[in-house]
Amino acid sequence: MATGEPHASTITVPETLALLDGPFASVARGVAEDRYVLWLGSGISFGRVDGLRQVIARVLEFLRARTIPGDPACRFGRALREALALAPITPEEDARVDLTQPFATWPDSNNIVARLCNKYAGLLDINVQGEPEDYLLWEAVELRATFADPAKPPDVEHLCLAILVLEGACSDLASANWDGLIEGAITAMTGGQPALSVCARPEDLRNPAPRGRLIKFHGCAVLATQNEPAYRPFLVSRQSQINAWAAWPENAAVRARLVDLVATKPTLMIGLSTQDANIQALFAQAAVQMPWRWPGNPPSYVFSANELVGDQQGLLQNVYRHDMTPANRQQIVDEARIQAYAKPLLLALVLHLLCSKVRVLVDLAPGAVPVADRQSLRDGVIALRDRLAASVAPDPLAFINTFIDLWGRSLHLIRNGSLTHAAGRYQPLTVESLASIATNPGLPASGLRETAVAAGLIGYGVARGEWQIDAPASNAVRDGMFRLHASSGEAKVFLTSGPTSALQLKQDGHVVDADEPIVIHGHKLVPAMPRSPRAAPGRTGRRGVREVSLASLLESSAALDELFQRFRMELAI
Repeated sequence: MATGEPHASTITVPETLALLDGPFASVARGVAEDRYVLWLGSGISFGRVDGLRQVIARVLEFLRARTIPGDPACRFGRALREALALAPITPEEDARVDLTQPFATWPDSNNIVARLCNKYAGLLDINVQGEPEDYLLWEAVELRATFADPAKPPDVEHLCLAILVLEGACSDLASANWDGLIEGAITAMTGGQPALSVCARPEDLRNPAPRGRLIKFHGCAVLATQNEPAYRPFLVSRQSQINAWAAWPENAAVRARLVDLVATKPTLMIGLSTQDANIQALFAQAAVQMPWRWPGNPPSYVFSANELVGDQQGLLQNVYRHDMTPANRQQIVDEARIQAYAKPLLLALVLHLLCSKVRVLVDLAPGAVPVADRQSLRDGVIALRDRLAASVAPDPLAFINTFIDLWGRSLHLIRNGSLTHAAGRYQPLTVESLASIATNPGLPASGLRETAVAAGLIGYGVARGEWQIDAPASNAVRDGMFRLHASSGEAKVFLTSGPTSALQLKQDGHVVDADEPIVIHGHKLVPAMPRSPRAAPGRTGRRGVREVSLASLLESSAALDELFQRFRMELAI
C-alpha cells in the first residue's frame, strides 16, 4: 500500500467516494447498472453476529462443560481432546488444562482460539459419539440463537445491500452467511412486500425473484429454524462438507447457477475470504467454461480488502491464468483491490448509485438547456451527495437509518403528496438499474426528470453559496421535505412530481399560506382561480405559498444561467 493511502478499516465515506469517482469509477457504474454479482461473507455481519473467535470458544466450552473429568470413555471428553489436538496445544499448555474450570478462564484460551480460527471447519467436523454429524453446529454453536434471532436488527451493511437490491442495482447476491440480516433489512424497508428470493436449497431456484435473488450456498439458519427437515441438511460448516460440496448431486443445481453467475457477470467480493475449497472450485470451473480476460472494463474480479491474502491471490491466478504473468501480476492484484471494507464501501456505493440515477434523470429531462450546461446540474447533484457523505461520521448506523426514513418520506410525498398509505420505510427512486431508466415508458409522465433538475439546481445553488440546505424541522408533513437558508431568510420546501401529489398536499392542509412554503412542481401549473372578492384588500406583508414549475422553466429556458436565475427569482429566497 502506498504511503498516505487510507487503510480499508479507517477510510471515510468521502474518501471511498473519491475512489468510486476515480480509479474505481467503472466498478461503481457496473454496480449501478446491475452488472456485478455481490459475493458476501462474514465480514458484513461482524457488528451483529458472533465472529469465529466467539463461536470457537463457545464450542470448546460446550464440550468442556459436558466432559466427565477422569473418564477416558466420556464422549464429550474425547471430542474435546480431538479439538485441542487440532489446535494443537503444546505439552506445557496441556499441563495447564483444567476441565473443572470454564474454558474462558484457561490461561491459554486466547492462544488456542487463535490457532483454531483457520481450522474452524475442521473443529465443526469433530463427531460426538451418538450424535448427528452437524451436532456441534446445531447445538454447540447455538445456530438458531446466534444466527436466526429475529430480534437482532440489521447493521449498516445489510441496510445498504437492501437499498441496492430495491434500486435494481443488485439482482444477484451470493452469500456464505447463515444469518437472515439482509432479508430482515429488506422486509423492514418494504413493509413486508416481496422483494428478495432466498435460495438455500436447489428447489428455491424455482421461486420468483421480484427484485433480486440471494443464493445462500452454505445454507440459511432462519429457514432451517422455520423448516428443519427441509433446510437443516443444507447447512454447510464442516470441512468434509466443504471438500465434497462440489461433488454432491444435491448441490448440482445451485452449483451450476453460481458457476453461470461467475462466468457471465463480474464479481465484487465483500467480507469474503475465499478460503473455502468449494468457493475456489466454483471460480476455477467458471474460468474453464468461459474465462474473463484481463484487463476488463469494468474489472471482472474486485475484492473489498486492504491487501489481498493468499487465497484471494490464488483465485486471481486461477481465473486469469491466460493473462497473468510475473510482469503484470502486481498490477492485476492492485486493480482487483478496493481498499475499503464493507461499511464505508457499501455506504459509498449507495450514495454513488442514487446520485448517478438523479444525474441520468437530469440528462433525460426535456427542454432546450444544452448538454454542456447540464453538467453543472449534474455537479450540483454531486454537491448534495458529498454533503450527505460528510455527515456519515461519527455514527454510520444513525446516518443510514435517518437517510432511509427521510428518503422514503420524501419520495412518498413527491409521488403521492401523503404518507397515509406509505408501505415500508424506503421508496426506490427507480426499480430499474441505471442502464434501464431511459427505457421506462412511464418516465415522461412521472415528473422524476423535472424533479431531478430541481435537485441539480438546488445543489448548484449550494455550490455557489446562494443558500444552504437542511433536513426538515420535524417529521410532520407540514414541515416540508427540507429547508433552504439564504441571507434573505428561510423556507420549507416541498417537491411534487405531478398534479395529484400537489393537490393532495393542499387538501390535507400541509401547504398553507401562513407558512410561506416553496412548492417545486415537476409539472406545469394549472392557472390559479380568481381570488375571492372578500379577500383582504391591499398588501398583507406575506408572500404565501411560492409555487415553481420546473416543467415551465425548462420549456422556456435556453441555457443554464437563464434557468438558474429564473429558478432563484421564483424561489424568492
